[in-house]
Formats: sequence, C-alpha cells, structure tokens
Amino acid sequence: MAEFSGAQWCARFPTSAKLDDLLPDFADSCRAFLSALKKADATVTIAATYRPVERAYLMHWCCMIGGSGQDPAKAPAMKGVNIDWKHGGSIQKAREAARAMMAGYQIKFPAALVSRHTQRRAIDMTIGWTGTLKIRDFHGEMQSIATGPRNGSNPKLIAVGAGFGVIKLPSDPPHWS
Repeated sequence: MAEFSGAQWCARFPTSAKLDDLLPDFADSCRAFLSALKKADATVTIAATYRPVERAYLMHWCCMIGGSGQDPAKAPAMKGVNIDWKHGGSIQKAREAARAMMAGYQIKFPAALVSRHTQRRAIDMTIGWTGTLKIRDFHGEMQSIATGPRNGSNPKLIAVGAGFGVIKLPSDPPHWS
C-alpha cells in the first residue's frame, strides 16, 4: 500500500553535498574554483550537489499539487517511490500534505523534474568574504574584488567563476552550474 504524501518524505532520497557525486569534468572545475576561493580566504558552504531523481520527483510534484493547483490524481507513479498523492480523494488533504513537503524542502522556486542537479552538473553554495577579495582567476591573474555585494552574487566573482567553467544562475542565489 502506498504511503500518503507529507513532510515525512523530505528526509528520504537525500541530496548530496559532495563534489565526488558530480560528473568528473564539472567536479574538477568546482574544485579549482573552490581552491581559488579558499586561497583568497573566502568562506564557502556547500549545500547541494547531486539530487537523486526520486527527490526531484517528490519536490516537483509537491510544488505542482501544493503550489500550482495540479490535480493530485495526475501525478504519475515513479518506480521506487511508493507515494499516494491523492489522500483517498481528499484534494484539501493532498494540497496540505504537498505544502508541508514544500516547507520541508524549503522550496523557493518551482522544482524541475530534470535539472543540472539531477544531471550532476550543479552546486548550490554560499560564498562570503570581508574587505577586498584577492583571488586568482583561471589564468592565474590576480583579481581584486573590492565592491559589493561580498557574496556569490558579486558580478566580478561571477566572472571569475565563469573562467573556471562554473556559471552562476543569477535568479537562484546559491546555484552555480
């Protein structure tokens, strides 16, 4: 028997925060960029790298049902995820459970079924520093970043990351791919 949707699902199929779970070429690019950041005394916290497809499915469909008004009966089954989105036909309970999942996942943007995270080509990280960041770019040239913001949204830091092959997604503050 399938288990009703709800916040209890959020602990299953956990997202990785390990670079080793990324595709080798992208992992190498991330390691080089992170090494430059570390040598420049920036603080970096990695929140996510690889997201299992099962987790992406759960995140996507809780958004569709709880946030976009999709009919829970239209959520397709997924092998290995024995979830009941319909709650015995109670749309209200289904939507409440889906919203509880959205809160548990801390979803800020609608979740995609296929993403750079499921493809092992993305990293979510927070970056910060104080004062002027003196960082070597991909070519070994010293770049001084004295302007704000002093985080991953800084345009000069975004350009440095791009040189390493790590591209910032401006609409999603921690996301690089």
